Amino acid sequence: MKRLRILMVLFTIGHGAFALTSQAQQPFLPVDALNSQWVFSGVVSNDAGDRYGYYFQMSRHENLFHATAALTDAQGHDVLLFDESESKTHSFEPYYWQVGRAFLRFNPINDSWIFGLKTHHNQGFNFKIDMLTESGTLPKSRPLNARVEMLVSQTSHLNGHLQVGKDSQEQFVTAKNAWFEQTWSTDPTFDSSVVSGVFCRFDDGSGFYSIGLANALPHGETIAGWRDPMGIASPMSQFITVNQADDEQWHISITAPKHELLFTNVVKQGVLAAGFLSSSMPGFCTVR
Repeated sequence: MKRLRILMVLFTIGHGAFALTSQAQQPFLPVDALNSQWVFSGVVSNDAGDRYGYYFQMSRHENLFHATAALTDAQGHDVLLFDESESKTHSFEPYYWQVGRAFLRFNPINDSWIFGLKTHHNQGFNFKIDMLTESGTLPKSRPLNARVEMLVSQTSHLNGHLQVGKDSQEQFVTAKNAWFEQTWSTDPTFDSSVVSGVFCRFDDGSGFYSIGLANALPHGETIAGWRDPMGIASPMSQFITVNQADDEQWHISITAPKHELLFTNVVKQGVLAAGFLSSSMPGFCTVR
């Protein structure tokens, strides 16, 4: 979708970049806050119909960057790739972060993200996501509390490549959409690790998210949203319950629409739990 952008003036206020346009839609720009994080989650598939669930997170605390990346297999319910890295830097390009083997880049010309992981033997993945929604609009932020801003969106199309075996062929993968979260604060004491989140994508194309601060989950107030298979927002309770039933099983209870979801965590490292649902609504969920 082409958008006319004329007489554009960019300026920065506080924690973010903004744009004034006379006859154009405001473009999406990542925040430049010193305390922020970006999260992507969803499911991709190749031409053969093989499906892969993924999770990617990049967080920043002043000059310290942390990245977590995971790729899971829907066929065997295995972790194919997992990486967690941290680095400290005082010099980097605008909207481009490299942390260990993980990378995140934003292209302001077409409002798109490119992110991924490159490991040894050329294994890894790289995905490109268009920030436009299916309705042709860009997401807007909302306060999570008095000092934390949050933006969550179901994006438009994803395409990219992945390679998961030393001698395997590179695969081209696509997805109709993806979950995207951007959280930030101007408070220098804010730590993005206190932000808890749930992202689920169902096989019928629908999905939901729920974001809250530490101790908000499993029983506290959160900001949640549901999208139907057509990408249209549907009513959803802002209160969900997330419990770890045992060492591997996770249970998610939603009051409205009423759903009881159960998935087996296949990621055994760090605070991330991810797996494929064994309920009547098959899909992929991540909890952090």
